[in-house]
Amino acid sequence: MSENHAPKKKEFRMPHMYMVIAILMLFVSILTYIVPAGAYVRDATGAVDPGSFAYIEGTPVELLRFFTSIHQGFVESASIIGTVLICTGCIEIISATGAFSAGIQSLIRKAKGNNIAIVILFFTIFTGMGVIGYLDGLYPFYAILISIFMMLGYDRMVGTAIIMLSTAVGFTSGLVNPYTTGISQTLVGLPMYSGIGFRAVGLVVFYLIALAFLVRYCRMIEKDPSKSAMGANYRQEQVAPLKMEEGLEFNGKRIAVLVAFLLCIIGSVVGALKLDWGMAEIAALYFPVVILAVILFKMNPNEACGHFVVGMQSVVGTTIVIGLSRAVSILLTSGNIIDTFIKVMSDMLGGTSKAVTLLVIYLFVTFFNFFVASGSGKAMMMMPIMRPLGEILGINQQVMVLTYQYGDGLTNTLWPGSAVTQLSLCGMDYGKWFKFAWKVYMALLAAAFVLIVIADKINYGPF
Repeated sequence: MSENHAPKKKEFRMPHMYMVIAILMLFVSILTYIVPAGAYVRDATGAVDPGSFAYIEGTPVELLRFFTSIHQGFVESASIIGTVLICTGCIEIISATGAFSAGIQSLIRKAKGNNIAIVILFFTIFTGMGVIGYLDGLYPFYAILISIFMMLGYDRMVGTAIIMLSTAVGFTSGLVNPYTTGISQTLVGLPMYSGIGFRAVGLVVFYLIALAFLVRYCRMIEKDPSKSAMGANYRQEQVAPLKMEEGLEFNGKRIAVLVAFLLCIIGSVVGALKLDWGMAEIAALYFPVVILAVILFKMNPNEACGHFVVGMQSVVGTTIVIGLSRAVSILLTSGNIIDTFIKVMSDMLGGTSKAVTLLVIYLFVTFFNFFVASGSGKAMMMMPIMRPLGEILGINQQVMVLTYQYGDGLTNTLWPGSAVTQLSLCGMDYGKWFKFAWKVYMALLAAAFVLIVIADKINYGPF
């Protein structure tokens, strides 16, 4: 056979996220025919009586039930899906005013050539956006940020690392992250955003580790460009994805919009902690900011609606993952095998120390994140199992939520299933990114587990 007709070797590609969840649904459905059904007795709050487990008559998932679980998953996730859609749509309208972009440009001008200060500044800003779970909405800023740091003489990796590490640090800390902390605490019956003090400590630890790594790299290539992860000739070879738009004024109107947006974020935290607010109230806070933006910038209502739709469209994929992920939990419940798994896991881990138990759970969530990247979707799948497991093993729910957060968040920008989209927006090859970043991620993962053990030791919660 000639060389021209040689069969091409097929490259491995990760299945689409929906396919991963569909396979999980099928796997769970098959398990309902194999795993004995069982149940614990629960009280009115949903808490498990550890000694009450008993095997019951099996209820395997039938074909029709398999498909109806998809619809039920979306219905039961409606509050979460609605919040994600509304908040993202509102943020898109705010972004259309230029408030975010103008604010960034103003900060650059004030730095006056202090490159490391600009690195720290943007790392801090993006960390803050990760703290509130604002990740997909940052996509329009990626090209801007990459271009900024190329213009400052750094390689493409610096801008990429600022984006990837900062959002991982902020998102993982979970201070006021509605997609992991909010959903997880709601599912286990904790006050939304409770226990914020310890998570703030975790944020500082992760922030310092990641920033120290990044600053060290920046200083290294400032002194010796040949040590760049992008190659010795990166300054001659790289081309910025876009030129910064000049003359975007950071005026009183844009300042007012940003202040209102900040007050919205603060209000959502205070409301959740002090006024027992849930998803509906938090989503509602975004509308006054949008109304203010539309009025100040005399935005055509039809144009504003268009931006709102564009924002929602950007997270439709995420909301589908949330609904489908809930379907997995529904199938487990329908087959009455969740409690059987809990019983088996509690028996296996019951004789071990809490540190070993937490390590097993933490590693499981971390590796499961390779296949299912959606933090909110995984929360819908895993917290119904982690809550009773914690109750049986004597681990309080704040510690279980923390374990879930840390296992879910850090590898969101390391595992390929979730990182490739962001890296493609940065114009970065995954292999180069992994080679550059794996050491700092190992340090962050180790620090996260130490924090989990400390949380358990001090009875973090104490819910």
